[in-house]
Amino acid sequence: MACNIVQGNEIDCRDSVGGVLEVYLTEFDNVTQANITASSGVITAATCSAGKRFFTYKLEKENASMTSKEMVSVENGTLYNETTLSFTIKKMTASHRNNIRTLAQNRLHIIVKDANSTYWWVGKTNGADLTAAEGATGKAMGDMNGYTLTFVGKEPDALNTVSAAIVATLQTGS
Repeated sequence: MACNIVQGNEIDCRDSVGGVLEVYLTEFDNVTQANITASSGVITAATCSAGKRFFTYKLEKENASMTSKEMVSVENGTLYNETTLSFTIKKMTASHRNNIRTLAQNRLHIIVKDANSTYWWVGKTNGADLTAAEGATGKAMGDMNGYTLTFVGKEPDALNTVSAAIVATLQTGS
């Protein structure tokens, strides 16, 4: 089967910035595939199961990143997307430790709000996993005391965007 190229790329305006502003997390089972509608890389509808919602993680500026890679195996004829999200949580506390443990025990749906106020859904089909959580006290007085979390999602397709209105609904569980 031939895969037709349908567009090129122009040099765009220099009006974008890097970084992640917020992350929203929920257990994978809280949003069933039947409750997600997507077309051409855009989620047009999504709802949580009754009584469930996404939880907000507000992040410090320049303290989080997300990388999305198309993974191609020419020899095997496969193509999938791998997304890695990394961010920090300040202060080592028992509460943070317990929350991180719960995140590690779950498969997750994650929505990332980037610094351009674009929302990206990570783990839409297969979920995302917390693959590393490192707590550190720091050495010097100015070092961070807290946790660095890394999540990985592997999906058959690239990331989907989702609107702020849908994200707001998912946060309230409506």
